[in-house]
Amino acid sequence: MSPIENNAPERAVTAADEVDLFDLLDDLQDKWYWALGAFLITLVLAVVYAFVATPVYQTEAIITDVPPSKLLAFNQPALRSTLSLTGAVQDKAVSGSDDKSVMLTDEAVFQLDPETAFSSARSVIRSASTRKAFYSQLLKENTPELMALIFSADLTEEQNLAYFLQRFSFTDPGKNDGADTYLSIRFGLESSSQLARDVLNKYVDFALALNKKRVHGEFDQKVNAELDLTKTWAQNFRTEYEADKARRIATLEEAADIAKSIGQTRPFYNSNDIVVSSEPPLYMMGETALRREAELLKSRSGKTSEDVFVGGLSAINNYITALEGVSVDWSDVDLVEIDQAALLPLKPVKPRKALIVAVGGAGGLVLGVLAALLAAASSRHRRRSERA
Repeated sequence: MSPIENNAPERAVTAADEVDLFDLLDDLQDKWYWALGAFLITLVLAVVYAFVATPVYQTEAIITDVPPSKLLAFNQPALRSTLSLTGAVQDKAVSGSDDKSVMLTDEAVFQLDPETAFSSARSVIRSASTRKAFYSQLLKENTPELMALIFSADLTEEQNLAYFLQRFSFTDPGKNDGADTYLSIRFGLESSSQLARDVLNKYVDFALALNKKRVHGEFDQKVNAELDLTKTWAQNFRTEYEADKARRIATLEEAADIAKSIGQTRPFYNSNDIVVSSEPPLYMMGETALRREAELLKSRSGKTSEDVFVGGLSAINNYITALEGVSVDWSDVDLVEIDQAALLPLKPVKPRKALIVAVGGAGGLVLGVLAALLAAASSRHRRRSERA
């Protein structure tokens, strides 16, 4: 057998596998009604869906940070510094000396700048737990028109909640350099544009109130903790002072007894007789002076003015007074600004009718061409079978 005869079957198979463009055009021309029918059916279905599908309305609210002037209530002098303990009360306090045992530091008791306030509000608004709490509140309100859209008896509690959480979306530039400080909150709802607007505005108010409550609680907690700590220091200073005073009185009475036993009524020396390098025994002050000093120390007890004899206590008392005078009008505090409240949507975001019709038309055209080609191929196959 010649090489040409050997290659004949291969050439036949190759020719059979080749696609003739003109044959395809002839098939489309022959089965045009299949292409047109599939195209029209798909297009009609797309049009019907576009106009029958339930419209989804989406609205948007935007919050921004506040100027520093809005947070002046947290810049009170009493909140700008913290009292620090630098030493203990010494025995000198009994005699009225101030040992400088406390001092003010630059550490603030509580501070809140616009960036921190906005960050706190942002985390609360974006929190899933906040949206869960808000959803529970809506269920308790049990508004029939809204309940029909956000609750289905055919779904479990978790599924209803999951669908509700999916209705929210956020745009947040975060802390990117040069980015504006804002947070965009979007909410979508079927059928009712007015309910979508009202629910989102209510959610923003709910989240901001929750955030203010948390900041309020943190503020009270820090101020009260600082106040309790300072009052504890004051009490400890008084306790140590009383112990020093009692020790001093006992020492004076013991020295007075010694002076009495040796008949030393008056001081044995004057200021000119004192050697700088040594201190004479206490009993040499004489019984009269010693007992008089002890009586004076005893007479201090129970007097409110006794605090002036405690080293460092006057500074502590002033600090306590300042903390107790701290007052913030929370009704007048705005931690963030609502730059744009949710507005009534002009048109639904879903379904996008023009896009659906366009995609349906394109899909129908492709489906129609395939249907026409398959119909033509089926007809050829049937004719071959009949000839065979």
